[in-house]
Amino acid sequence: MVINMSQQKNKYFIASIYYVIGNIIGQGVVLLSSAIFTRIMDKASYGMVNTYSAWVLVLNTFIGLNLFITVRNAYLDYKDDYENYQSSILLFSLIVYVVFTSIIIGVIKLAGINVDTFVVFIAALQAISVHTVNYSMAVLSMEGKYKPRTLLLVLPNVLHTLLSIILIIIYTEHKYYAKIIGNALGIFVFALIIIIHTFHVKRPKYNKEYWGYAAKIAVPAIMCTLSDLILLESDRIMLTELSGPASTAVYSLIYNIGSILIALYTAISGAWTPWFYKSVEKEKVSDIRKVESVYIGIFCFGAIGLLTISPEIIKILSPKTYWSGIDYVSLIIIASYLIFLYSFLTTYLMYLKKPGVIAVNTAIAAGLNLILNYFLIKQYNGIGAAVATIISYTVLFVLHYFAAIRYRRDVFCLKTMLISMLALIAYSVVFAFIKDLIVVRYCVVAIILIVLGYLYFTKKKDFKF
Repeated sequence: MVINMSQQKNKYFIASIYYVIGNIIGQGVVLLSSAIFTRIMDKASYGMVNTYSAWVLVLNTFIGLNLFITVRNAYLDYKDDYENYQSSILLFSLIVYVVFTSIIIGVIKLAGINVDTFVVFIAALQAISVHTVNYSMAVLSMEGKYKPRTLLLVLPNVLHTLLSIILIIIYTEHKYYAKIIGNALGIFVFALIIIIHTFHVKRPKYNKEYWGYAAKIAVPAIMCTLSDLILLESDRIMLTELSGPASTAVYSLIYNIGSILIALYTAISGAWTPWFYKSVEKEKVSDIRKVESVYIGIFCFGAIGLLTISPEIIKILSPKTYWSGIDYVSLIIIASYLIFLYSFLTTYLMYLKKPGVIAVNTAIAAGLNLILNYFLIKQYNGIGAAVATIISYTVLFVLHYFAAIRYRRDVFCLKTMLISMLALIAYSVVFAFIKDLIVVRYCVVAIILIVLGYLYFTKKKDFKF
């Protein structure tokens, strides 16, 4: 952060630190659990669990109508009645969940569809629980309550991991069911606490104005979110169908490595989004560009460092049968970095209340992703899925960029974005030749640390760490 910024901005920087720490711990739990689950579960079961998790995210889009995304805009538009808005919208989400879940299970039973309704029920319960936790984190972000938000980043992961391990040990013959039940119950506990607390503070009531406001923002964004999920999750679903759950297991583990970057972005966005909204509103473009450049620099170095040590991470997290994923870990990290870059553009478009624009662009990229996955997975398995993801996210970035600059172009550091992307790609090529040379790779890590140290000591008059 820039040292000349106001005390208010420093608050957001402190929040970023908390969110980063929380996400690092949370992602650490995910990675540690991967090391456990890849060893106590067979590859097929582990792959099925990851496919199930992908479907949970899809369900989450419809079950809660993505209403949690509206609390950020409502913080500005209903500042004087924000608590009433929160309780009313949470009630709306729960009603949608009950209706939607009942319809799904009813259709399955009446139509005689060969689907396990128990798994559907568990998936729906987990989906609304995830939605409720996301809702609470969005509220806490806008209110600047970074400490409880950080706890919500960490504790559900810890609890559902512990529950899953215990249940797998108890029910060794049904490890798949044990894992998904543990996942659902672990996050449901926190969702229940959030619901009780919210309704205790403000009694939930039907409010036509609030529900209409939320629906106007959230419903058009459903297509966007669904398209986003196709980009994020279709590779695992299609890998299971086209190559089998064992291929999905390897790909999912490698995807968890790239998710470290996504977790870091999620952490920073908790402070970045409210700060960005308020800075744009106040026309503080120079501040935005300075902070944006710092974030991009941090992420670029972070992505290169992560790629450098990824072979050791993979070997620690999994048995040897998973190590083939090292061949395409660089592709996954590039894809994750693209997600970070285009998020700057989507944040601005959401500020403008243009979910329709985001939805159209994302739908185009998602459609392309499905086509590419179908052909590339058949030919190249996990590598094909990763290449399809990179191409799709590149197209999405371009579409979002041209959409955003229609309204304003001076809030984006395009040159910095492109240079950082090219730097990561160039290093990925180098990595292909040195991935088996541990001494050389760790010399690269040392150089990165030296560069970061140099920047810190020479630029600390400009940046406040």
